[in-house]
Amino acid sequence: MFIELLKGVALLLALCFLHGINIRVWRQHPGVGQVLSGVIFGSICLVGMFAPVTIVPGVIFDARSVVLSMAGLFGGPWVACIAAAMAITGRLWLGGTGMEVGLLVIVLCTALGLVYRHGRALGRVGVEPVALALFGLLLHTAVIALFQLLPADISQRINQTLTLPYLLTFTPATVVLGLLLRDVEDRMRTELSLKESAARLHAIALAIPDVLLVLDAQGRYVEVLSSNDAALAASAPQLLGKRMDEMLPPEQARRFMALIQETLRSGATHTLEYEMLTLSGLRLFEGRTQPLGVQVRGQAAVVFLARDITERKHTESALRESELRFRSLLLNIPSISVQGYLQDGTTTYWNKASERLYGYTADEALGSNLLDLIIPHPLREAVRTDVQHMFATGEVIPAGELQMRRKDGSVVDVFSSHAYIQVPGQPPEMFCIDIDISDRKAAEEEARYLAFYDALTQLPNRRLLVDRLQQVLIHGARSGANTAVLFVDLDNFKTLNDTRGHEVGDLLLREVARRLRDCVREQDTVARLGGDEFVVVLQNLSSDASEAAAQVRTLGELILTRLRQPYELAGHEHHSSASVGVTLLSHYRDSVDEVLKQADMAMYRAKDAGRNTLRFFDPDMQQAVNRRALMEAALHNGLRQSQFLLLYQPQVDDQARITGAEALVRWQHPVQGMVPPSEFIPLAEECGLILPLGDWVMETAMRQQAQWRTDPALESLCLAINVSARQFLQDNFVERVLTLLQRTGANPTRIKLELTESLLLANVDNVIATMHALRAHGLGFSLDDFGTGYSSLSYLKRLPLDQIKIDQGFVRGVLQHPSDAAIARTIIALAASLGLGVIAEGVETTEHHAFLLAHGCKAFQGYLFGRPLALEEFENRARRGAIEAHLAPHSQPH
Repeated sequence: MFIELLKGVALLLALCFLHGINIRVWRQHPGVGQVLSGVIFGSICLVGMFAPVTIVPGVIFDARSVVLSMAGLFGGPWVACIAAAMAITGRLWLGGTGMEVGLLVIVLCTALGLVYRHGRALGRVGVEPVALALFGLLLHTAVIALFQLLPADISQRINQTLTLPYLLTFTPATVVLGLLLRDVEDRMRTELSLKESAARLHAIALAIPDVLLVLDAQGRYVEVLSSNDAALAASAPQLLGKRMDEMLPPEQARRFMALIQETLRSGATHTLEYEMLTLSGLRLFEGRTQPLGVQVRGQAAVVFLARDITERKHTESALRESELRFRSLLLNIPSISVQGYLQDGTTTYWNKASERLYGYTADEALGSNLLDLIIPHPLREAVRTDVQHMFATGEVIPAGELQMRRKDGSVVDVFSSHAYIQVPGQPPEMFCIDIDISDRKAAEEEARYLAFYDALTQLPNRRLLVDRLQQVLIHGARSGANTAVLFVDLDNFKTLNDTRGHEVGDLLLREVARRLRDCVREQDTVARLGGDEFVVVLQNLSSDASEAAAQVRTLGELILTRLRQPYELAGHEHHSSASVGVTLLSHYRDSVDEVLKQADMAMYRAKDAGRNTLRFFDPDMQQAVNRRALMEAALHNGLRQSQFLLLYQPQVDDQARITGAEALVRWQHPVQGMVPPSEFIPLAEECGLILPLGDWVMETAMRQQAQWRTDPALESLCLAINVSARQFLQDNFVERVLTLLQRTGANPTRIKLELTESLLLANVDNVIATMHALRAHGLGFSLDDFGTGYSSLSYLKRLPLDQIKIDQGFVRGVLQHPSDAAIARTIIALAASLGLGVIAEGVETTEHHAFLLAHGCKAFQGYLFGRPLALEEFENRARRGAIEAHLAPHSQPH
């Protein structure tokens, strides 16, 4: 009987073998594998039942308890159910006295195997020898207990003859089969894990752009992994099994072999850069070797990882070349100083332009502190604060004009910009880019001086006089002190100019200026309006009008006496005198222009009184005011009756081609005839009629330009329209102009508005805003009579101008007066530096034209090229193209 039980154990071993084969074969199809495993377990049960140990007929003993419990433990519900179903079928087939007990044994063993599986899944029990032994003992004790349900004589016989061999055989069998099946299970799990790991490693190796090689100690290619054969010297199949010296040039193969031997000897990682001819051409690589750690086919081996660095090397080379070019450019750029500083002010960079600008060599500057190097003492605290803020926030210090200090202690004007540079791994730096603007500042200062002072006498000009007189009047109104304005005009000065020349006349003007300055106090102002006209402003006089008048008369007599004294002019003695008009201001209701007019009128009274005398402005002069009132009434009537017309004076280029015209308004009075604008325009400005008159001029001119648009011969002409300051400063001026453009159909790009410098006496910011608003719609701007008014250069660079117009007073004097020539040249140069066009008006002679042309002026207007013309005559002349300059003498303009 014991031998029969051992046969059952042999069946269990066969079961283990078959189950292992089955799960290996069907690992890719686990569902099929489970069904077949169930069939195998069931078949083993059937074999055991058909060759059992039989005690009495119908009562059999076999290994199904072990098989079914292991089917539940290792196969799971499906395997266990299939095996149990087959076992039940077989037992029913066999029948006999113990069939019912046999069926209960099948169910019990299957159920206990599944319970064991569940406990294992929960981690409460493992598949260990002790656990399996206890399970086997429990299982088969339970089976023996079921045998007690058989008839008493049968169960007694079983207890006496089979119980002990049964427990001693199948309990160990349970342990052995459980361990064997666990081993099969572990082996399958290990194989699956290894396969998955190999698949992952292979996928990773193919996914990276690098080439991965396994090379043995003989330089043989054992493994070649690359996502692209283009990075290899040959395709992967061609390389496998070959030696390096068979596939690579000898020198390169020797170099790699030396690397492999050194890696195997040291056991450390080694790198090298090399160049190789691959299937995609000559490429650069970075190689890294690492010992593999295990032998391959009996030889030590290394892993070689090669990365294509061709593009990186090319990029690095390009960056180095770019950096070299950039550093060379910064170092040698001739006119831009570049310096670098750390947060504490230490100098890190100093190019050659910095050496020339500041006087320090690079050796002297590098390592020095910014504040000690070039920052003047008054600026140091502000610069320190700005630099710290820049390094703390990264906000760049705004660019601007600064005065820096040279090595010799002198100051230099620079335009300084800044950059904040942060390179990873290095401390941040501040770079200063400085441009020397000393010449420009000097030119601006010279131009500013010319704008405010008379170049001949160095006295304030009309522009500065108006400013000072305004301040004096305001101060007098507050203090109650009287102010006097003296208008001084030299007697018979024209005769001196005509007989002895303008150079001698200039000498006299200089001497007169000196004597006038000597006569007044330092707080008083002496100015030259132009020609031989001077103005003296006396402030802080007595608050009593009579006393103030006496003070002025005393000073006036002193001036007349000093001006009558002989002059030494170019080696000859000259005698001259002057006429002085005085207006005494105790009430400040009049404008500056009106005050000057009053003094001018008083001066003419002195002229009428025989010259070389002094006269005060008094009510007798009111007659002139009355005449102005009559003209004002006539002006109102002229507007109502359409007595005004437009004339067109040609504007030409340097080839004498007509490029446009200036629209000039004229008053055709029914009694007085053609009234010149010099008489009615100032009056219109004062009485406010300039607004309706200006609107009429602008609308008429725009309608005419719109008609020119339809004529191919005239459509390119530009039309300049004068706009008064009062008209331009209207709140709705922009809307009025745009409405006129829309209503008339004029081309805004062919319209140029001429503005006078008196505009700048008002709100400059509002003026600039209005100009920008109109410029956005295409209109251009020209600054008329430049140099005679009150335009600051700081405002000039902000104005969106297209053109500067040289005043005819300067143009006419360019050949006689060096100061006028200097001003004209300066205006032309200033316009060029600001990118503006320049046009000269009042060009009357070929000599004037030649002078201006030689000094860079490209546009002209004046009697040399044409008087103001009626519309039809101008259009006919414009259609003929280029015009010829009128070389014959012309009468003076009016």
